[in-house]
Amino acid sequence: MWRLFVPLRYLRISHPEKIKFDLIFPVCFALLISLPLLSDRFLTDAKALDVLGRSSDLLSVLTGFFVAALAAVATFGNPEMDSPMTGSAPVSLNDRTGEPVPLSRRRFLSYLFGYLALLSIATYILGFGFFALQSYVVDVTYPDYSTASFVVFWLVYALLLGNLLSNALLGLFYLTDRIHRPNRVVRFQDRSRGTTDQGDEAA
Repeated sequence: MWRLFVPLRYLRISHPEKIKFDLIFPVCFALLISLPLLSDRFLTDAKALDVLGRSSDLLSVLTGFFVAALAAVATFGNPEMDSPMTGSAPVSLNDRTGEPVPLSRRRFLSYLFGYLALLSIATYILGFGFFALQSYVVDVTYPDYSTASFVVFWLVYALLLGNLLSNALLGLFYLTDRIHRPNRVVRFQDRSRGTTDQGDEAA
């Protein structure tokens, strides 16, 4: 059973910058996506505009893209893909004993795109489930709660879309630029001591 949720290990990967893509940026995007809720017309016309259906079509396309990206990462031939990610702070994932294990760029991107594919599928299913529940249960049995249930759903939906967008942009950065550049060693010279320190370029 646990094998079905292996992509969720991406959330356990630790790095000082990662909280920006897992929480800060997604919340900002979610707030933007939720702005239409301030309009009574959006609450009234959302079903007529088929907002959920249009976003579900996009999610189905993105799922295929993320699976294809995962296959590309797994077969990319750059030998540096299998080296530990560089940078002042290591990108790591705790093993079963709780010890942090540095990740290679290939493993990191595999977890990233696996997570994005799973998140796309889960968001799609959530949208489909809400549409069925709203149309055949809430609107029929509890019509007074129809608007409130839509608002709650949209806030959750917006947060998932925000997380998807944030991490998808991170993945695009790696696919379009970072994996095609070699790791560089940056050297800093301490003139007072006449010595040279070195540090790796960020992952």
